[in-house]
Amino acid sequence: MDRIDALRLFCSVAELGSFTRAADREGITPGAASKQITALETRLQARLFERTTRSVRLTDAGAALLDRVQPWLAEYDALEDGVADVSAAPAGVLRVAAPVDFGARRLIGPVTSFMAQWPGVEIRMSLGDRMVDLVDEGFDVGVRIGNLPDSALIARQLAPACMVLIASPAYLQGAGTPATPQELSRHDVIIDRNKPSPQQFTFTRGEESVDVRVGGRLTLNGATCAVEAAAAGAGIACSPSWAADQALSEGRVIRLLPDWEPEHRDLWAVFPSSRYLTHRVRLFVDHLADAFKDGI
Repeated sequence: MDRIDALRLFCSVAELGSFTRAADREGITPGAASKQITALETRLQARLFERTTRSVRLTDAGAALLDRVQPWLAEYDALEDGVADVSAAPAGVLRVAAPVDFGARRLIGPVTSFMAQWPGVEIRMSLGDRMVDLVDEGFDVGVRIGNLPDSALIARQLAPACMVLIASPAYLQGAGTPATPQELSRHDVIIDRNKPSPQQFTFTRGEESVDVRVGGRLTLNGATCAVEAAAAGAGIACSPSWAADQALSEGRVIRLLPDWEPEHRDLWAVFPSSRYLTHRVRLFVDHLADAFKDGI
């Protein structure tokens, strides 16, 4: 490992607070990472980390080095990226985090077409519904749906994720069909915990806006599961159109209140705040934007 790689490793350990996670990010063993940091400390004649069995913390010397090294590495990466032919094929590992349902049903297509276009890129995709920490967990790109909280991440909107209100014919035959959003409060509504406010629905029609408090006997997490529960007659679901389209086309569910639009949740690509992005990250985000330009 050369000196620049050693400094990158040092920054990763400082950022993640762990030799094991930093080693995984850099593609080496934890033992090799520890030896490289020890060699760097020897070369600099300064102790950079305080190590315990439970934590790794920067020393004052380490903090001072980090402040100087991070911007220098960014400038070096920019220089390297600028010298490289931007038309050259990207290569390397791209770590992507995405929601389970959307990743399996909509994202995997653009991911595989990107891999077919750029065979030098290896994609490691992690699907989960929790809000991952991209920096702490070493992801290059996160694909998220919804209103983004304020953060240091850079976000690019890819497409609106429209919502639809659905129920099965059997449920509506027994419970009746709601004619207004307010009537939802008297129905069994399937509660999806993945939504930021799962029991508060907002509908708009032109300039009108209506908030409705809902409840139901079935609580779950996942858009696909909510659609299938609605199709089975468990109640009314408010789900993304991408999750409900097939069930709607098959007639297993019916769209309700078509004149009222549920609050939509946009699709975003997010990545750690950085002045410079790698060539493969830029190309991947552009690829997603093109793939979803007509919506999801």
